[in-house]
Amino acid sequence: MKNTKQQKADRQNSSVIKDKNKNLRELYNKGKVNYILVHGVLSWGLSTGIIFIFLTSFFQYEFNFRVITENLFSKNNLITLGLFAAAGSVWGSIMWKIIVKEVEKKHSKHKR
Repeated sequence: MKNTKQQKADRQNSSVIKDKNKNLRELYNKGKVNYILVHGVLSWGLSTGIIFIFLTSFFQYEFNFRVITENLFSKNNLITLGLFAAAGSVWGSIMWKIIVKEVEKKHSKHKR
């Protein structure tokens, strides 16, 4: 009984690892610039910046939605988005280095 459960768990783990390797390979094949722009700047930087702006606006303007929408594209908010986008590019660069190491490690294991 335990043996079949263990075999099933091993197959699931193997499937998850293969999917992870496939995803890493796909990200790697799309290239560094694409990864940094999509996953760093857009997915992390701008989305986090927008959430930050909404949260600070809610507390700064005491949940007055009219004032919040009027100040949504203020100079400070645009600067905030720029800073978060820049931070996203740094985050994307760091994550890209990790992806490259993982792909190279998997590639070197397959060559043996």
